[in-house]
Amino acid sequence: MHLTALHHRRLAAAMVALVLPLAGCSSSHHTTSAAGTPSPAASAPLSSPTSGEPSPSASASFDLSAWPTAPINVDEPGFPKGYSYGVLKRNYTGTDFIDALARQWHISLAARKKLAAIPKGSGPAVWHAAGTTHPSSGTELWVAGLWDLAGDLEYLSCGATVKAPGRAAFLRACARFDHPGSDPAAAVRWLDGVTDPVDRKHRKDHLTVDSPLYRAGPAAAYLTEYGKGSIPDMDQLTFFGLKT
Repeated sequence: MHLTALHHRRLAAAMVALVLPLAGCSSSHHTTSAAGTPSPAASAPLSSPTSGEPSPSASASFDLSAWPTAPINVDEPGFPKGYSYGVLKRNYTGTDFIDALARQWHISLAARKKLAAIPKGSGPAVWHAAGTTHPSSGTELWVAGLWDLAGDLEYLSCGATVKAPGRAAFLRACARFDHPGSDPAAAVRWLDGVTDPVDRKHRKDHLTVDSPLYRAGPAAAYLTEYGKGSIPDMDQLTFFGLKT
């Protein structure tokens, strides 16, 4: 299948999966499975996470302090069951950073579109936008975001095919996300520290792998590596707003 067609399919599926966590629903996080290949997460084109719809949880809750401190296999990339993310800060859109990142890497962002919760009425609608570029045949870089209907940023994700030219530099550029309360230099050091361990575990186990969590101010981030069969190995760096 042509990469572009595959990308659009996975992006659409990811957008649906991402709305559910906003309503307090989410995929199970730290469980091991022999399957589990991610698909774009409001973030991603070609192949990005969140494959499979999250399962609703009316009463479960998850404390992010329980997030593992070493890379771990997951069967459905996404948020822990019972955890819903929030806006990074009221009246903060993040568009200056996202637009500059897209320009620097020659990524054309699509206009924002409203995404309704699935199933209908299960949560609030959100705005989403994403874009991708292909630095070489069979590879891609992408960026995507989610905003609440007031325009406040809730989620930013960047993805890169592991074999894409410039992959490491692109992910570092994304890690420099200068949101309120951020420490871009510390975020880059964290990313440099988790990339190789995550990659080694993915190559050894052939499963989707999540990194330990990074937190700064009102946001948290983690790195996911996935890919199996016809899906090329991909890295996805995700930032999300901590609920208050």
